[in-house]
Order: sequence, then C-alpha cells, then structure tokens
Amino acid sequence: MTPMFVRIYWGKIYPGAWSSIEQKYRDLMAVETPGLLGRLVSQDVNDAESMFTITLWRDMASVQAWEASPVYAETFSAALKPFIVGSQSVSLCEVKVANIQGLLESFRPAT
Repeated sequence: MTPMFVRIYWGKIYPGAWSSIEQKYRDLMAVETPGLLGRLVSQDVNDAESMFTITLWRDMASVQAWEASPVYAETFSAALKPFIVGSQSVSLCEVKVANIQGLLESFRPAT
C-alpha cells in the first residue's frame, strides 16, 4: 500500500456558526494544496458545536509544508478563526489499512 496520512482536526465553534463555516470551506476548497487528496468537513451529531475536518494526504512532507505555509496561516486559518472558540486538537495519523471503495462510489454520479 502506498503511504497515506490522515490529519484530523477537532474544534469547538460558536453556536449558529455552521452555515458560515460551510460557506468558508466551500470558498477555500479552491485553494491549491499540494499533496492533499481529499477533505471532509463534519459536524458531530451529538454536539452541534463540535467540528471535525479530516484531510487525506499523499505524504507527511505535504502535511508539514501545508501547516507551515503562509497560505495556511494567512488564508485558511484566518478565514475560520472568527468561528472557533475554546478547545482544539489536531492528530496526524499514518494509514495502515484502507478500503475506500465505498467512499469513492458514493461520490460517483448516478447513471
């Protein structure tokens, strides 16, 4: 299996901020991010003010370059900062076993 890394961000957001966060992420999806394979922005079903973003990366160097880049700090983080409150965490994981066929199929257009 080709190495792949998953970055999992968790943060608390201000109540009622979801529509703004969704719009910001839609706008930010156009930002070129070398090594990024995909991004999921998720709301916790048991805590509406908990947000998870799950990003899939080609390699560790791409994640580290992204986190250290001015684009990340000045564009991405700056756009989302007004909606984040309280605790946050980031985990970086190396994928050991993967089967994403069902995920890929869910994004294919219906025929």
